[in-house]
Amino acid sequence: MNHHDAEMTDVVIVFDCKGKGPIEDAVRRLKELGMEVCEVNADEGVVEGNIDSAKVPELKTLAGVCYVRSVFSYVADYPPGDPRDKDGLEPPSEDED
Repeated sequence: MNHHDAEMTDVVIVFDCKGKGPIEDAVRRLKELGMEVCEVNADEGVVEGNIDSAKVPELKTLAGVCYVRSVFSYVADYPPGDPRDKDGLEPPSEDED
């Protein structure tokens, strides 16, 4: 069976936090958009993580964003029971007795 729960993109976002609030505010906004934040470099204003691919253009519109790099896109298949799983359990194969 072909599983396709979500199309995700790993991203690197560079913020110009001068006058736009601390990096913690930027991280909070990213999480509100659904981004899973993996690494924050506050000294450089860089945040790395992954987000639904359809939301990448929206990242570019956030206040203080200077640059968004899409590093890698992939199809995610979450295990049954995960709230992000869209296709549930795979039905038994006809070959199984």
